Amino acid sequence: MRVPSAGSASRRIEPARLQAPFGMALPGCLALALMLAPGLPAAVPSARAAATGIERAPQGQRLDRSIRRISLSHHVMRIRGLAPICPLMKRVLSMNIRYADLDGDNAEEAVVEAVTCQSKDGSADLVGVYKYELPDSVRELPTEHAVRSSDPVFAGMTGPLRLELIDGRLVRWFAVAGAPCPSGKPRSTGRRSLVYRWAGERFVVDRVDETPPGNC
Repeated sequence: MRVPSAGSASRRIEPARLQAPFGMALPGCLALALMLAPGLPAAVPSARAAATGIERAPQGQRLDRSIRRISLSHHVMRIRGLAPICPLMKRVLSMNIRYADLDGDNAEEAVVEAVTCQSKDGSADLVGVYKYELPDSVRELPTEHAVRSSDPVFAGMTGPLRLELIDGRLVRWFAVAGAPCPSGKPRSTGRRSLVYRWAGERFVVDRVDETPPGNC
């Protein structure tokens, strides 16, 4: 009967001894794989995005963010025909963009306020909601109540028209002037907000909120 040599016995590794080191390494490998996996949201917000007024997408929501690839400033320049009017660096002076799924199709739209070279008082002269369209373009979604002098909802309007996302709703708002006090002292302005909802083809007014001008 042949007896195994001592050297041969020392080279044998029991299966139980294999499990421990691999079991300890697995969590570390898994964590590294998750850190390197493409498409995961960044943990730290971009300082550059915050500085430009561009709102980051809500973490954990699986929305189609294709519109974020579009240069909306170029789109604004094109639809306004700014190229022959203003120097290149002054065509769009500032742009505020917020992103949200406003029509319920699981894709983001962009809510845009832009100050172009055509602004007379430095306030946004282009406000609108834009939707991504293939291959790489956008279209503006229509909104009920364009500014018309004959529309009573805009009676007393003073100052610029604003378009914002407030509590996840699309809101167009503006300051409302009150009649001067008998003493001639001006009142503080009020505020009128048109809160919209998507009605399948356009944004329509869901309600109107009003903060009246101040008392005398």
